[in-house]
Amino acid sequence: MAGISPADVGHRMVVRRRLPGRTGPSGGQAYTDVLGVVEHCAAGAVSIRRSDDTLIEMLIVDVVRAKRVPPPPVRRWL
Repeated sequence: MAGISPADVGHRMVVRRRLPGRTGPSGGQAYTDVLGVVEHCAAGAVSIRRSDDTLIEMLIVDVVRAKRVPPPPVRRWL
């Protein structure tokens, strides 16, 4: 499952995924990264909620790599 599973639900992750049917700058396969909290992962699909509240849904077969990342730093305003 390319490093992502139902055990990752609720965790912040960065996911690199293929963009089927699109060509990258070098002429090969196009990829993009998604950073957010995994909301759903089952039945061959995964949903990730980004910090701007956008929900990104993708097929697990399009996930090339996935990695858990720590929470964002807390910003302190002086």
